[in-house]
Amino acid sequence: MDNAQKYLSLYNKLAEERQQGFAETYPYIRSWDELQQLYSVELEPEDTVKLLVNRDDLPKAIARCLRDTQPIELFGCYQAFTTQDCQMLNDVIFQSTRQRLLSSAITAGGTDHSSFYHNIVAAFAANDFEIMHTFAPADLPFCKYPYYNAPALNLITSLYYQDSAKQTEALALAAKFLQKKLPVLDAAVINFLVALMLGDSHRASEALQQASLGFARSRVNSTLEKCFALELHGLYNFARYIDPVLFAQICMPTAAGFSKSFAEWQRDNAYVTGKLFYQYPPERELMNLILTAKLPQLTLIEHKKNSFIQDEPAFLGKLIDAIVPIG
Repeated sequence: MDNAQKYLSLYNKLAEERQQGFAETYPYIRSWDELQQLYSVELEPEDTVKLLVNRDDLPKAIARCLRDTQPIELFGCYQAFTTQDCQMLNDVIFQSTRQRLLSSAITAGGTDHSSFYHNIVAAFAANDFEIMHTFAPADLPFCKYPYYNAPALNLITSLYYQDSAKQTEALALAAKFLQKKLPVLDAAVINFLVALMLGDSHRASEALQQASLGFARSRVNSTLEKCFALELHGLYNFARYIDPVLFAQICMPTAAGFSKSFAEWQRDNAYVTGKLFYQYPPERELMNLILTAKLPQLTLIEHKKNSFIQDEPAFLGKLIDAIVPIG
């Protein structure tokens, strides 16, 4: 896979630095034995049973489980790049983005659903579009936060749900946003989504190439993340999902963070949706139950006039009901 050797070299360097500085490699785990040991040390198997009986203890237990998502994603990508296994990479993306989305949904952030943008688009990289109905339902109002993830998610939702009225409004908001002085990545992402809405494959191709250049220059993403740009793959896959004819005319970006070989593997495998990459050991059975539970739908609270924030307690309550149905 493209950029695999660079990713592995950086990963090994980070693991060795951790070993020298802290006498451990966490979170840069490199073997299945290390991973199993990590997830087999804190809970006794029967503790999960007790938790399921005593629902009052579940909120803290679920939050604790979902906080610890980093090693799975890092180790999974490391294994996928080591073995050149695109199916594994697809599954790692699927599991890690779902874990991150669930973790964000129960963590008080004081924002609307625009905060999910990056993880939603990352999930698209594994062709996981089902998450839209959970984290960006059709009935939610438009995002209003001042960063590009808000107009970007507004464009995505109006395209995904094929809502022509909302598409008109989303285009107007995007045009207003593009009048600002913006980082390359921010402007390129909005231009790409606008191009999809307008059916302009040339503009979409140019914007995706600009987004790949902007991603490489971004100070937000780590050097390791820049080896494989989830956002670029997610945007590219989203174009296929909403308009296969237009998608066929869009050029793949050529920057290093976009893996042509992975995109071609997805094409050759009918854009299969990822599945769970890792089954947690019995000591962490609660994590398995969380990941296989029916996803609840996000709701918002109007905390000021026409200003909304996520209702984290309601989401957590519905997630608990999905894991342990009442009665």
